[in-house]
Formats: sequence, C-alpha cells, structure tokens
Amino acid sequence: MHSMRSILLIPVLALATATTVSAQTAAQARETVPDERGYVSVHGGAVTGPAAAAFAVEWGEHMNRNTQAYVALSYFENLMKQPLRDDLATLGTSLSALTGDSWTLSGRDRGVALVGGGKYLLGSGNVRPYLGGGAGIISLRRTVLEARLGDVRDAVFNDFSVGEIDLSLAPASLTRPLMEAAFGVGIVSGNAYFDIGYRYRRAFRLANTLDFSQIAVGVGYKF
Repeated sequence: MHSMRSILLIPVLALATATTVSAQTAAQARETVPDERGYVSVHGGAVTGPAAAAFAVEWGEHMNRNTQAYVALSYFENLMKQPLRDDLATLGTSLSALTGDSWTLSGRDRGVALVGGGKYLLGSGNVRPYLGGGAGIISLRRTVLEARLGDVRDAVFNDFSVGEIDLSLAPASLTRPLMEAAFGVGIVSGNAYFDIGYRYRRAFRLANTLDFSQIAVGVGYKF
C-alpha cells in the first residue's frame, strides 16, 4: 500500500516541481525583460536639403515582443527645395535692378503630417534598434514673402511663373498622400523612453516630386 502511494506521489511531485521552476523562470524573465506596453514621445530635429526645423509627437503601442504600431503628428517649418529658393532670390535681384527699389523675396512651404505605421524591433533588452515604415497625409501651405509687401505668392507665379502651379495657387493648404521609411534605436530607462532615428518621406500627387529626410531625437514616457 505504501508503495502504491509512493508511485502515485511521483507525478504529483514532478508536476509541482515543474510548476515551481516555470514560475521562477517567468519571474526572472520579468525582472530581466522590461514590461513594455507603449510610449508617448516628443521629437525635435531637422529636415535636410536644405536644413529646417521639424517637430513631432508620437504614440506607440507594442503589438508583441518585436513589433510596435505608431501614430505620429509632425510639423515641418520649411520644405521648399533649394532650387526654388534660389529662383526667388534671383527674381528679387532682377526686380531690384529693373525698378531701382530693393526687392527681397523668400519662400516657405510649411507642412503638417499625420502618419501611422509599424516598427520591427531587433535584439532584446533596454536598447533596441528598429526598422519601420508607414503612410498617411501631409498638408502643405506655401508663402512667398517680400520684405515690404508681405505674401506675394500668387503674383510671383502669375507674373513670373516662379513656383509650381499646385502649391503656388492653392487657395488653402494642399493635402496629399505621404509614405515614410524609418530606422533608429529606442532606449528604455525606467519609465523614460528615448528615440534616435532617421526618416525618409515622400509625398505624392504633386506637380514636382517632394521627398525629404529627417534626423530627430525623441524623449518620452514608457507606460
């Protein structure tokens, strides 16, 4: 009888031991691997070609251990390409020579973008490189300023054909599709989240191609 009880206790003890080991392993994993659910961060940086300030607010959530979904709202101070800036400066110089008055022309394409996408995280631990991409929309508004007259965008295009027709004659902000690719590294320290990254963006359905790169540093809160 005692032998029978001993035999019956063997699987019970084995199950209890396995359960204990599994619990200890899970506890150790929780101690070594951060409990990551999501983050919210503020980014500051610059677009290139030529350089101009850019800012963003980004929210992200972990879908699983290696993937994140994100939504980012970004502001770009000036996305006007250098050739058009040069054309405006040249036009100002020509008008000064013709009229005898001082003409100073400068242009700005302000942009606001809303993009949603995903990231794939590499490695493990608190420092994780990522690759990602997304799609959304960008709203663009062009102004051409003359020091004395203010915004002369329409006149510059109508009278001298400087600028693209869609952005130069849009009655309000022009909204177009946008796609982006991203890579960088995310760093977690306690509840603090840091992001150092690069993004390449391209807008579509514009008279001239609009693509630009951005380097940014983000600081946020991990929840």
